[in-house]
This record gives sequence, C-alpha cells and structure tokens, in this order.
Amino acid sequence: MPKLSAMQRAIRDLKSNWRDGKTLKEIADLHRVDAGNLERAFKNREGITVKQYVDRQRKVYIVSRLTDETVFGYEIGAELGFVDELAFYRWVRRAFGVSFVNLRSQFVTIRQQKRHDKK
Repeated sequence: MPKLSAMQRAIRDLKSNWRDGKTLKEIADLHRVDAGNLERAFKNREGITVKQYVDRQRKVYIVSRLTDETVFGYEIGAELGFVDELAFYRWVRRAFGVSFVNLRSQFVTIRQQKRHDKK
C-alpha cells in the first residue's frame, strides 16, 4: 500500500474527525501543510468546502439524534464539538432555519404520523 502524502492524511483526518471541533488551521498545522492549500485540495477532492462538509455532517448527525427525546440540545452540541450551547443553538437556527425546539417538534410530529400510518 503506497504511503499517503501529508495532504491526503490531513484530508482523511478532516473527514474522519469532523466532530472533534478542531479548526482547519489546527489540522493543517498538525499535518504540516498550508491551511489554504488544504482547503483547496479538500474542495477539489470532495467538491465542497470543509465548512460545507462539516455543516452537512452535523445536520445528518442532528437529524439522527432528534428522535431520542431524552437527549437535550446542549448535549448534542457538546457531542458535535461546540464550545457552548449558545453557539450550537445559533448554528442550528442558521443551518435549519428554525430553532432547535421547533426542529425537534417537527421530527416528533413526523415520527408520530409514521406510527399512526402503520396502524
């Protein structure tokens, strides 16, 4: 198996550790590559920016966690690497266009409708 270049290792790190809360610059420094070059290489390879990738992964993760009503929003935010709950709730509103509470209630309603339809 051929050795991966530092850039390939950095991209793999970005993709596999997107929940760690590390910045692009921190990952670039860790792998001794330029942050701008890492951003360009990631976009060339994936077709989207690192931020778009992380936002998409976060959205998928949140949607998967919304059905568990025992988990609080701030807990999901901590799992995603947000430094505080306010930053998480602001991001949810920006990413989904509604507050976390409204987002969760929409998913609970959908889940209840699916249960009702199965009967």
